[in-house]
This record gives sequence, C-alpha cells and structure tokens, in this order.
Amino acid sequence: MNVQEGARRMRQAGEWMVTIPLGIVLVLCTIAALVNLRVLVILWPFLLSVSASLAIPGGLLWLAGWIVEGFAQQDS
Repeated sequence: MNVQEGARRMRQAGEWMVTIPLGIVLVLCTIAALVNLRVLVILWPFLLSVSASLAIPGGLLWLAGWIVEGFAQQDS
C-alpha cells in the first residue's frame, strides 16, 4: 500500500469516527427531546462524553491523514 492510499484510509476512518458518534447523539437527543425534556437533561453529559471519546481521536486521525497526504504529495 502506498502512502497516499494509507492517508486516504486514515482520513476515511477518522471521518467515520467523527460522523457516526455525533450523528447518534443528534438522533438520541432529538428522540429524548420529543419524549421528555428531563431525560435529555439527564442524558446530555453521558452522551456528550461518549461521543467526544470517539470523535476527538477520530478528528485527530482525520487531520493526520490530511497531513500525511500533504507530505506524500510533496515527495512526488
């Protein structure tokens, strides 16, 4: 596997790690807000911590993919 393919896969993995947890939190918050606002207030810190625990490393992986791809294009 060459460097550009590896960087592309890093970016895709990071993008999924950011998109999926934040999407799930958005859907759960919408459902909780429709059902009962108190549930949302109680669940909000838990949902935020769970999504941040996946989204932050995913964002860093996404950024690293862009950086690696940039360095790989300089060498070509």
